Amino acid sequence: MKNSLVGLLLTFQFFTSIPVRKQLTMDRQTVTSMYALMPVMGVLMGCTNLLIVYLNGSYFHFSPLFLAIILVVANIVMTGGLHLDGWIDLGDAFFSYQDQKRRLEILEDSRVGAFGAICLVVLLLLKVAFLYELFNRDLENHLVYFVVIPFLGRISILIYFLTMKNVKQTGLAAYFKSQVINKHVWTAIVIYTILLVAIFTYFSMPLVFILYLSMIGVIAIYRIWTLKNFGGMTGDLMGALYEGMELILWGILLLFI
Repeated sequence: MKNSLVGLLLTFQFFTSIPVRKQLTMDRQTVTSMYALMPVMGVLMGCTNLLIVYLNGSYFHFSPLFLAIILVVANIVMTGGLHLDGWIDLGDAFFSYQDQKRRLEILEDSRVGAFGAICLVVLLLLKVAFLYELFNRDLENHLVYFVVIPFLGRISILIYFLTMKNVKQTGLAAYFKSQVINKHVWTAIVIYTILLVAIFTYFSMPLVFILYLSMIGVIAIYRIWTLKNFGGMTGDLMGALYEGMELILWGILLLFI
């Protein structure tokens, strides 16, 4: 229980902007719990999205466009822009059209280049557009997806993390990879999947299964693509996966509602 609590605090410390100003124990058990509890963090952030939508419907009555912008900004604030940083670095690295070694060097460069900035703008515009379209449709019956999509996004990070090799043996991602007990995280993923299937079968929401299968397909493609272009996994590539996954899942959702 203690390891789970420390792991949850580590999840907030490393993957959100919530200030957890405490020196926490980082060993195999707590780091494993940190990763296993990432989808729980996604659920909590999704509930925050629901709260924003509820407050808008009950009190503020902002336009659908403004509400979509608020939600996109709120998610950037909640994560501290962590995953966006990976998306930007990926854009700069891939569109440099250099060899694999040079792409990795660009990926590690903290400066924002032109291609990274363009990729950021495109991502944010599409997210706002997808949410705006959703708000102009039958929103009441689809509010649950504000929780489901962040949840699936974190599961995608876990699967990618567990099934990919590190590009380098130094850095935070490599350290976490060496500490995580893979079997425990896989067990957590299976439990989350069973709960997802049970809950949404009960409520007759087959679209959730389409989103889940789409997530698996995107991970498979992304694994092949990153192996070819970067030789493996880095922290930036994990962050970029989350941003791209969230965007793709919102787009798929709009195709079926």
